Amino acid sequence: MRNPYKPVNPDQRIRDLRKAFKGIQKGEPGAERVPELAEFVRMAHDERMINMVMHAANLCLDEDPDAPAALIAVYTSDERPADRLHSYSDLHDLGGWIGRPDFKETAVERARSEAPAWVAAADPSEQRIRLRDLESWFGREFADDVRDEVERGK
Repeated sequence: MRNPYKPVNPDQRIRDLRKAFKGIQKGEPGAERVPELAEFVRMAHDERMINMVMHAANLCLDEDPDAPAALIAVYTSDERPADRLHSYSDLHDLGGWIGRPDFKETAVERARSEAPAWVAAADPSEQRIRLRDLESWFGREFADDVRDEVERGK
């Protein structure tokens, strides 16, 4: 008997993204395709296809002056706090890659407002893990500041 479930091939996702990117590049320029470009940027970022991320983000920003809001919204839409904080880290990285300090500032501001509550909500051993995650996402100084804020709140 044959297994009815076919495993997902990571190469297939990459091929699908490349195909979607070619379709986006062939499309008509204009503000109406900004949401599609923003979603593509996020999907490509999840697959760590950095050149595509940078190119699509720049296309998005060239299309519409309101595009920064669309890109920020795509990176901040996760519901779980841990996923959202990791997405802020990705937005911070994107800001560095394409020379947008406003993206970096937005990511750090939002992370600073949410990270202490996320860390404080865990037991002490889980807090250490969460602080390590924050350190890998935003740096040691950021994680130390969050740790200090959590300790002051006790």
